[in-house]
This record gives sequence, C-alpha cells and structure tokens, in this order.
Amino acid sequence: MDKASLRRRLLSSLSVFEGKEKESEIIRETLLSLPLYRSAETILAFAPLSSEPDISPLLSDPRILLPFITGEGTMEFGKGRLKRNSLGFLEPEDRRREEYKEAIMLTPLLGADRLCHRIGRGKGFYDRYIEENGYRLFKIGLAFTVSIVDEIPVEDNDMALDMVITGDGSIFKRKGTDISTDAVDL
Repeated sequence: MDKASLRRRLLSSLSVFEGKEKESEIIRETLLSLPLYRSAETILAFAPLSSEPDISPLLSDPRILLPFITGEGTMEFGKGRLKRNSLGFLEPEDRRREEYKEAIMLTPLLGADRLCHRIGRGKGFYDRYIEENGYRLFKIGLAFTVSIVDEIPVEDNDMALDMVITGDGSIFKRKGTDISTDAVDL
C-alpha cells in the first residue's frame, strides 16, 4: 500500500476509534514506568491532536520542550505559552529555540509497525529533525493499537524510531537499540 492510501486508511480508523482515552492513559502509564523516561534531563514532546494519544497531562513537566516551525520551514523545540500555528498545531508562542545536550523525543504518528518505522502526516518535519539530531535523541513513538500495521512503506528519507509504545501497553524496540527495558526486540 502506498503512503497516501495508508495515511487515509489510518486517519479514517483513528476518526472512529473509541478507545482513545483509555489507551492514552495506558500509554502515559507505560511511558512513566520507563527508567529512561524518569531519568531524562530533556524530553521533546508534542501538543496532541485529537487523532494522537493524549499526553497533555505530562506537558507541565519542566523538562518538556515542544516543537515549533520556523520561518525557514524547519522544526525546533522551545517552551512557553502555546498558540495554534497555520498548520493547526499548538506550538510555543515565543518560538525561541531551547538548547539541550541529549533528549528523549516523544514522536507523534499516524501509524507504526513492529520494526519501529512510522508514518506521519507527510510534511517530513520529524524525519528532517531526526536526521539532523538523531545522534542525541532516543526516539519513542506513541501509538494507539489501531495505528499498528504490518508494514510501513519506508523511503530513504524516513527515520526509524528506537521504540514504540502502544495503547495496550506493548513496547516494540528497534533491533540493535541499546536500552534496558522489558521491550520486545524484533
């Protein structure tokens, strides 16, 4: 299945999925149980859309930085009061980039597979950011169970995640990822 068709299918499934609240809670609890998360100095997160797991209860954590899109069309991370941008996403109003040494990146997605490939909304912001900064990131995708598919079509510019946490509490870890968890290593 091509990416455009897969995106349409996933958006359709997510629009009628009734387990968002329950699965969001499970995702948050699973995330909070990870020693890696608890010990992180910096966490790159996102203000969730209605089709994404609700991590908003975690956003008050002072370690959290949220994405914003620069005038040059790149993604950066900062803090502050949120406002809706022209793409419909909430982002820090002052748009001042915060520096960090290394971070956990909580990554939104429409779909993921058990090999930790993701498909987003098609703008490429996360892929480009990961390509440039991946050496200092541990990338965790957060996915409802209806977002897990057998295979994500992967292109050269698509960046894999290190781990995916699902709405039933499952954890998929990318093969070769050096992290001590109870994760499934596929």
